[in-house]
Amino acid sequence: MAVFDRVLVVANPTSGSRRAGHAFDEVVDAFRGAGCKVDRLLTERPNHGRDVAGEYGHDGALIVAFGGDGTFNEILNGADLERSVLTVIPAGTGNVLAKEIGVARSPLRAVRQLLAGRVVRLDVGVCNGRRFISMFGAGLDGRVVEIVDTHRTGGQLSQLHYVPHIVRCTLAPCSWEIRVEVDERPFCRTATQVSVGNAHSYGGPIEMTSAASPNDGLLDVMAVRWQNPLDAAGLAASAMLRSLHLSRGVEYRRGERIAVSAPGQRVLYQLDGDAAGELPAEIAVMPAAVRMLVPAPFRPASGSWEP
Repeated sequence: MAVFDRVLVVANPTSGSRRAGHAFDEVVDAFRGAGCKVDRLLTERPNHGRDVAGEYGHDGALIVAFGGDGTFNEILNGADLERSVLTVIPAGTGNVLAKEIGVARSPLRAVRQLLAGRVVRLDVGVCNGRRFISMFGAGLDGRVVEIVDTHRTGGQLSQLHYVPHIVRCTLAPCSWEIRVEVDERPFCRTATQVSVGNAHSYGGPIEMTSAASPNDGLLDVMAVRWQNPLDAAGLAASAMLRSLHLSRGVEYRRGERIAVSAPGQRVLYQLDGDAAGELPAEIAVMPAAVRMLVPAPFRPASGSWEP
């Protein structure tokens, strides 16, 4: 059982279902009831959580991201990873990280799980200087994330909001030719979608890098190109069946350093589900860089893949 004298709970009240705003006091009280001294923050602006986590100067403290993957990404990019332990209570749209480590959807059940949990070291990815815990995606998903962000009006956001934009972008002609190098060796030159995963989960039932493990010191790279909507539909089915990395026409590799570019084209990318910029991207793995509080049963996934 992990014991923490000091806990910072950072909640994004606008994440996903807005559960973080509604259950914030209950979560804070649950940690206090376990004997923790709790500091609390309801974020009010982009990067608010990052800034406060960066100033939280208590050695060995637990910093809890109560929100979505974007909330955790802010904490990950602000916290001193050698001084703090991080964790997540899911209240977002995709909740990829929480799914990966097995945290319950119920906030109070999640607190009980974590208080009875253990601390493990997990890898962290870094892309153009920004850390990520789960995934990088360039191409289709980068474009969809940008569209959803642009059209978001501040209301509740669910995975269903992404569906029409995914369908529209998939059906539209795509001329992207994304190039990828893995550990300074050519890997792919004409991809439509490139995913770099530190985790096997992607969102909902979809897995893009099904063989990825967050503690193997490597990042998994998946590159795919489709010619028509029928190809895209088949690839989507494989992603939901957790076998995309084994599908025909999909290139898959592991490595420590990945370079992704699209010379002469504007191709967007996302990190942990948030719009993050345009290619080119230089990506590397930071092995065992973050101490994570996880439920006791957690064991990193280890998917099958042969080069």
